[in-house]
Formats: sequence, C-alpha cells, structure tokens
Amino acid sequence: MLQSKFLQRPRGTSPDTTWFLGQVRAELRQWANKESKRVRQGALPEYLLFATNVVLSPDPVAGGIDLFESTVEELLAELELPVKAVHVWHFDQISRYLDMYPGIRQTYGALTTAGDVLFRLRELLEGTASDLGELLANHCSKELSTDQWVKMGQAGDAENQRLPLDEIAIDPTASYVSSDGTHKTVSVVRHILLHGDAVLRPSVRGSQEAPFVALIGGPGQGKSTIGQILCQVYRSTLLTDSMNRLDVETAEVVGSFNGELSRMGLDAPAARRWPVRVDLSDYADVVAGGEDLSILRYLSNRISLRTPDITASQLRSWLKSWPWLVVLDGLDEVASPQARDAVMEKINDFIIDAQSVDADLLLVATSRPQGYREEFSHRRYLHLRLENLDSEGAVAYAAQLTQLRHPGDPETAERVLLRLKEASEQELTARLMTTPLQVTIMAIILERRERVPQQRYRLFSDYYQTIYNREANKSGPVARLIDDYRTPIDHLHERVGLFLQVLAEREGDSNAAISKEDLFRITERYLSLSGEGYEPAVASVLAGRIVDAAMHRLILLVPRKEYSVGFEVRSLQEFMAARAIVTDDMEETCFFLKGIAPSAHWRNTWLLAAGRVFYDRPGFRDRIVTLLDEIQAADELSLCVKPGSSLAIGLLNDDVAAKAPRFLRGFTRHALEMIEDPLSEFESAYLAAALWTVGCADMPSRNSIEQAVSKTVAAGGHGAVNVLSLIHHFWEDETGPFAYQLCKHLDRAQENQADLASFIGGKLLGPSFIVSGLNDRSITLEEESLTEVVAPYLDLSAVRNPDQIREDIFGHLSISFYRCPDGTRVALGYGSAGDWGNRSGAAMGEEGVAEAIISAYENLPIELWMVRFVLRERCEWLQEALPVGLSLLQSASWFEELAELLASGRD
Repeated sequence: MLQSKFLQRPRGTSPDTTWFLGQVRAELRQWANKESKRVRQGALPEYLLFATNVVLSPDPVAGGIDLFESTVEELLAELELPVKAVHVWHFDQISRYLDMYPGIRQTYGALTTAGDVLFRLRELLEGTASDLGELLANHCSKELSTDQWVKMGQAGDAENQRLPLDEIAIDPTASYVSSDGTHKTVSVVRHILLHGDAVLRPSVRGSQEAPFVALIGGPGQGKSTIGQILCQVYRSTLLTDSMNRLDVETAEVVGSFNGELSRMGLDAPAARRWPVRVDLSDYADVVAGGEDLSILRYLSNRISLRTPDITASQLRSWLKSWPWLVVLDGLDEVASPQARDAVMEKINDFIIDAQSVDADLLLVATSRPQGYREEFSHRRYLHLRLENLDSEGAVAYAAQLTQLRHPGDPETAERVLLRLKEASEQELTARLMTTPLQVTIMAIILERRERVPQQRYRLFSDYYQTIYNREANKSGPVARLIDDYRTPIDHLHERVGLFLQVLAEREGDSNAAISKEDLFRITERYLSLSGEGYEPAVASVLAGRIVDAAMHRLILLVPRKEYSVGFEVRSLQEFMAARAIVTDDMEETCFFLKGIAPSAHWRNTWLLAAGRVFYDRPGFRDRIVTLLDEIQAADELSLCVKPGSSLAIGLLNDDVAAKAPRFLRGFTRHALEMIEDPLSEFESAYLAAALWTVGCADMPSRNSIEQAVSKTVAAGGHGAVNVLSLIHHFWEDETGPFAYQLCKHLDRAQENQADLASFIGGKLLGPSFIVSGLNDRSITLEEESLTEVVAPYLDLSAVRNPDQIREDIFGHLSISFYRCPDGTRVALGYGSAGDWGNRSGAAMGEEGVAEAIISAYENLPIELWMVRFVLRERCEWLQEALPVGLSLLQSASWFEELAELLASGRD
C-alpha cells in the first residue's frame, strides 16, 4: 500500500523530518488499532510504502533515512504488526525517478515542476508544446491584467471606478448529490480547485467519477464571476514563480491576488492548469455566422489577437502535454435552439479530441436552471447548484464592497454597511440580499437613501433611478442632457432592453447589441411622435445628442461591439425589457406576458414585468392572477407542463405579494398545482422553498399547503409519490408545527410499505436509498430502452413515420428498473446516450406528437414514475425552447418600430 505524506509548507530538514516521522508513527498505530475501520475491513497490507516531499538526510545514524528505518523497526516490534517491509520514497528519490522516467515527468509536469514553469518547458516537454512557454506566459499576463475587474464595477461608482476582483471575491456555496446519494454543501471555488488538483487524464482517472463541473445558478448569483476567479487563480499560480520576468503592474496583480487567496482561506492549486474562458454567447454567434470553428481554432484565433503565432495545431499539442482549465460560460444566454445545438456539438467534439490525446482537462460550464435541458451530461459533469447567500454571507460581502467603494471615506462606508446590516435583519429585505448582484445594487441604493425596497422589481427600479439621478447631478453638457430629457432616455432604455431580449433569441445574435443607427431611429421616432411638438430637424439633432452620449455610456447603456451598445449585466437588460412590456394598456401588457410565459429565455423578464404591475399598476393586480389561469390552460401542452404554476412559484420567491395576503394566497394556490407532478431537482427546490416561506409567513396559506399535501397523499398514485419525495428531500429536516404536519405523511408512508405509492415516495425515491444500495451492491438495476417501455402507452398511429418519431425522441434514452421483493418493477432512473437536439425537438413539434405524449403521460401506471418524469420533461423542454419574441413584436402595433428594425436586420 502506498501512503502519501505531503507537507504543504516545508521549513527545513530537521523540523520536516520530525513532522514526517510523527506521521509514520500515527499511521502504524492506526494499522495496529483493531477498532479502526481499515483493520475491521481486513485491509492490513503486507508491504507499506510512504511517499513524501520531505527531504530525508542520508547521514548515518542521525540522518532522516536511518531515523525512519529505526522508527519503523521499533514500532513493528512493539505493535506486533505482521508487515513484511516498510519503505520510503522521499524528495530526492522521487526527483531521481522523475529524471529517469521522462514519460512520468511529462505527464505530471504541472504537479512536479517548480520555478518559472512556463519559461522552462524545454526541460520538461518534447515537441511543439515545448516552444509555447514564453508565448503563453505572455498571453497569461495580458489576460490577468484585463480580467482583474468585476463586471459591475463601472455600473455604480460616481467616478466609474472599477472594483478589483481579488479584493471583492467571495467563495459562495453550492449543493450537489454525492456518490453515496446524500446532499452535500461545498464552497464552490475551493471544491473546484481541489478537484483540479487531481490528474484528470482518462488513462489515470478511470471512468467512474465525472471529471467536469456544471455550475447551475440563477440571475446574479455569480456564475460568471466564479469562472473569472478560477481563471485568475490559475493565471496567478502559473506566473507567481516568474515575478522577475513580469512588468510592475502585472507583478502587483499577481501579488495582490495571492494575498486575497489567503484572505479567502484558499491555498494555491497544486496543479498549474492553463486557464481559458469561452463566452458561449460569443462563440455561438461565430458558429451561427457560418464559420465552422472548432473550440481549439476559436481559442487560437482569440489568443492570436493579443499573442501572435498561436495555431490550433499548437494548442492541440499543448492540450496533450499540459493540464487545462476551460470555463464554458453562459449556456443559458444561447437562446436559439439551433445555435445551442451547434455549440453543444462543438463542445462534445472538443471533449472527444481531448480524450483522444489523453488530455488532463477540467471543464467548468455554467447555466441558469431555467431552460437548462441537462445538456451537460451527469456522466461527465458533477452538477453544483449555487445556494443563496445567507444573512451573514451577504453582510460579509457588503463589508468588502463598501470598503472598496469608499476607500477614503470611512464614515460613508460605515453608514452604508450599517444600513445593509439592518436590511439583512428584516425578513423581506433580507430575501433581496441573496445574490452578489442584489447586494451590490442594494449598497448603491443605500448610499443615497435610508430605506430599502422590499420587492425585486423595486430593487432594480430604485437602482436605475439612483444611477440616473447621480449622473444628472454631475456637471457638464451630458449631465444637463440627462437631467432635461429623462422621459426619452427612459424610453430608449426600455426599447433597447426589449429589442435586445428579442434579438438574443435569434441564431447568431446570442450576445446581442444594438447599432448606433438603430439607436438613432428609435430615439428620433419617439421624439417625433411624442406629442411634445418637436420639429423634425430639432428631433433629429436631439436624437443625435442622446445617441452620442449612449456611445460612451448613458446610465445603464454601455459600449459593446464597434459602434454598438448594450447592457453590462443581462439582468439589467431583462429589467428594461420588463418595463417596456408593461404599457398603460393592461390588455397590451397581458398579450405580451401571455405570449412569453412558456419561454425559459423570457422567464426573468416576465417576473420583473409582473413585479412592475404590482408596484406601478396596483389596480391591475387581479389581472395577473387571472392571467396565470389563462397561461395554464392555453393548450394541452400547457395543461401538462403548467407554466402558470411555475411563474406563480417565481412570484412567491420574488415576494411580489408579500404585503398583499389575498394575492399571496392566490399565487400559493397556483403553485400547489405542481406538487402532483414529477419535477427536476431545480424545480423541486424552488417549489419547496416558496411553499416553506409562504407557509411560515401566512397561516391561511399554510393551511392550504397542509390540506393540499394531505389530499394528494390520500389520493395515492403519482401525486402521492411526488409529494412524499418532496417532503423527503426538502422538508424532512425542518422543525416546528408546520414541518410536523408535513412530515407526518412521510412517517406514515414509511410505516405502510405495502402501498406502492408509499413504498416509492417514502423509500425508493429517498435521498440515498438507491445510490447506497448500488454502492454496497445490495441493489442491482435492470436497464431497458425507453422506446420499448413507452411503446404500449404511446399511440402514434395518426402520425407520419411513427417509428422514426419514437427513435428521434426516445432512441438515445434508457430506463433503469428496480425489482421489488414482490417482483414489481419500478422505474427509478434514466440514462442518455446523447443530447436533446434538433431531431428530438423537430419530432416533438410534428403535428399530433405532443398530444400523443401527453396522453401517454396521463395513462402511465405508478410503477413507471420515472417514465412520467421523462415525458413531462420533454414536453417542458419543447415549450421552453420555442422563440416567441419576434412574432409577438410583429403582432403588437405599439412595438412597430422594433419589429421593423428586426426585420430589416434579418434581411
């Protein structure tokens, strides 16, 4: 048996030897302890080999090697351990082995090489990759300097001060399901860095553990910032030992970042991975534009813009020779189904290419949960779900933020932080401080006012007004323009937000921006038709002045691509689109809200628009409730997927009706319609959080929840399975009377295992039953093609090419069955040999297919619970992926100019 003893910070030969011998003594005594797990499992080896980075002196008698041998000899005799031999590989011996065996040295070079690693590649590698060191070090330095600022830095500072990433970075928490089936919570950056310290070459890691990470989180939770931090950590680690070769500014960034790593309690990664980041919306636009670019060629083109003479062939050689981190950021921003399929095909090609050269590759991919179709397979990616900031974490982040924003004004920093602490102690405002983006916005608002908003739409609205007033109060001609023409500038922001949100649905426009010419058309048209009496020439001049200001920065509009602008943060674009949708005519508003309701791309915009109705149009609140009914009953697909209930859950989590109990209870009624359905992990978590919060806050709502749960469990069938599983996963560990009323149903189900619904929901779908059974081999699962399983229930006789339809939708899926003691087979899992793509979506869209699947969904027996989940999931994906914005604009005369701009852009 090989046991590794690694000393993180060596201090010298004598103290290091003392530390190592203490480790050896502890290990041998553990092997002699009959109560230890390793001994009880019968794992006592015949030979023990210790490997350490400690230098052991060869001096006779008093040297570390002789001390090791005498220590081992004495302990083996004292403890009567039947070990035949114990040896040690210490630092010098391991170094000699690496010199003797270049294959090992080259495979693990990023772990074993100290010093100026990128400048010493010729000593380490062979072939093309050995010539890349200085070029890649040069590029690494440039990226480190460019990427040192947080994205929101410019949006809220009076002098447009940028905030340094290293000083404001935090390590948020995320949850995941571990290999033993339990839910675990980890610090994201620490977890990924530790994962990255392992060698991830296919030849070394095997095929059991997922080598990559999928980071799933909602708007503003910091997915992109985490990717930015990870890249900066690895860049800093690569350059730390080359400080004398760096320019002064880059060296300062490296030193600062290393210091902040210590503040966060993080050690520098042991593996010196080469970090690169791919903005998937940018990449999607390139691919959709007709360029058949692999990810390697795309990266080589990007790198060559700043560091000449890097080819895709060189990068492939580098990928083979050196460990990489690749951050694939923002799959959710690729809204077009065709573009998303093309991007996923390129990502899978890249993974295959990496496997073919046995690459040590760590991929970290990010997405919002809305519209996420599990494109990142669970077999390849460990899924981490970002958790909300708790009050303590929000205040800690706020403390860093206020100090950075007011470095020379401690009184202001203290005053703002005190207001943020007070906000974190109030239930409603604390729920608006659960993401870094929300805390940032809250801090900017509280610099100029004492009270904070208590609803998410108001948070964004007050932020916009704060930034607007700040810019208007400056001196100079642009400030006077902003102050004098608030209405047309508001209109421009709203129109641009809606225009870009629609544009982003279109293939090739994922990273949408609006041109200077289109900005001018929108502004001039508004001024001409505003009723303010502007002559055409005057309207043209004024529009030109506003657009010129926008090309530099106008409130929330920032320069993007050449001669175009957009929003720095996607949530701000969605907020402005929401403002545009809510017009003075409520039926116009409802027309648009009903049209975008099923779309994942529009989900955040919909919720913000409903928030605006509740805040700015209180007389129309009832219309939002009835609108949810209309959305739910729009067609057969909606009756199955229940988008109205999903939106109601979002409204509850946004606290839209927190101060309006009648509407709170109406939203709760809608949300409860989903407890009967088999939901994904993310949907279940949002539903459970919403119902728990409202049940604790409002007694009538709590009574409704308890009654719905009791009624559903008593009815049995699929609904009972779903409710019991929800309790099992999310409420079982809660305390208090509310928790007791919910969990008593689970207790009864676990006592009544003769009932199939109770057995499935109360036991089989528990957090760890199946996984732990598979791990200890007490359970085996039988796999069967989903096409065959669903065939008796899916009638496609009225559809053209029914066999091909079945193959396109279900051919890549298999179902795992658990055989109960009485012989009943229960479907508990499913696997995929491919991704949901164009063929599946096209097949689902064929006339009559969705209706046939919904009919099968309704008629499946309870033991096919997982099949029911898969069918609903496919229906949901179909509905969520449909682009809706352009057709709505074309049907809405009040947005005529935007439809014309989009049509002219397509032509």
